[in-house]
Order: sequence, then C-alpha cells, then structure tokens
Amino acid sequence: MSKKLVIFDLDGTAADTMDGIVAALNRSMLEAGYPPHTRESTLAFVNYGTRDFIENALPEDARSESEIRRLMALYNKHYEDTYILTVPYPGVPRLLARLGKTCLVAMNSNKQDAFVKALNEKLFPAGTFFAAEGFRVDRAAKPDPAMALGIMREASHVLGEELTPADCVYIGDSDIDVYTARNAGMNLVSVSWGYRSYEFLRALGDQPIARDTCELEAILAAL
Repeated sequence: MSKKLVIFDLDGTAADTMDGIVAALNRSMLEAGYPPHTRESTLAFVNYGTRDFIENALPEDARSESEIRRLMALYNKHYEDTYILTVPYPGVPRLLARLGKTCLVAMNSNKQDAFVKALNEKLFPAGTFFAAEGFRVDRAAKPDPAMALGIMREASHVLGEELTPADCVYIGDSDIDVYTARNAGMNLVSVSWGYRSYEFLRALGDQPIARDTCELEAILAAL
C-alpha cells in the first residue's frame, strides 16, 4: 500500500460498541420515564453523534432542548459504567498490527473523546493508533472533516513530511464516514460488518466495500 495514513472509525468499524450503548441508553430512558429500545431499533439512529442519538431516542413529543440535555447527562453517566461492554471485531486487531508496520494508523469517532481514548487503551495494544480522536464541544463532529484533517496534520508532523488527503485512507461503516471522507478529500473504503448493510453503503456510491478484514486488507494493498 502506498498510502501513509489510515484512519479508522470506531463504532461499527474497529469495534462492536452496541451492547454498551444500548445498556446505557435504556438505563437512561427508564430513569427518565420513557420506554426502552431494542438493539435493532437503536441501530437506526446510532453513528450520528451523541446529541442526535439522544434526540432520536426520545419520543417525538418529548424532544425539547431541555429534555435532550437531561437525557444526554443521564446517558453519559450510565455509559461510564457500560462502555466496557465493547469488543473489537474479529480480525481487526491483527489487521491493525499489520498496517502499523507500513503506515500510520489513527482512530476518528463521533463518540465522546474521553470514551474514544479509554476504549483505545482497553481494546488495543499501546501504540496501535498514533492518534485517537473523538467528539469535543470545541470542534465539529463528523461529517465535518476538521477532525480527520487535524489527524492528517498531526501525521505530517510525526512523519516529517507534509501529507495531503490523497495520502490518506478513511475507513468506516456508515454514511457519516462516507461523507467525512469525501469532505476531507481522502480515499474512502466502507465496511459492511458494522451498523449499516452492504446495500445501504452501495447506494451511497461506488467506493470499495469490504465484507470482512481479509477483503479490507486486499483493498488497502491495492491502493
């Protein structure tokens, strides 16, 4: 592979975070007096950032700004206990280790930055990702390309050479990742083992789509 930086999404791409997400969401919903969600119903509105996630979890007639903020606070509290219910997808740690021998590897997520860094430390060997960046209130969420481009600039500093978006590959499982890569001008690869189906991703464009890590490694090798 000739590319110098590979950026992975977290939820639905590097790791299956749904058990922790659903557990925290339903603890929050029940505590706030609302009915819980199933894993399947939660999949419909995951990936779009915590605020949108909570807004869509609430009944339509309860989506006031104050109620969204209240449920977000509950969710963040409960997720501190449930985020550990997360596992890497099969084959991902091995693939990351192989990639790390030939290029820089980073993580970029709409999950809260503190949880991105905590999961990075919990799930993967030290040094797997040279940068792991999540959402903070002082910067825009994906699909805004700011975080991805910031990682690219950090990689340029590490490598001692100026990278361009053409030197980078962005890997994710959702429409948000597709739009992030396009907005950043980076090479895009989608994966269909996460929270969106192959058919959903194919409808977004003609980008390569990997069904498993073996296909992903072959796609990356050809770039």
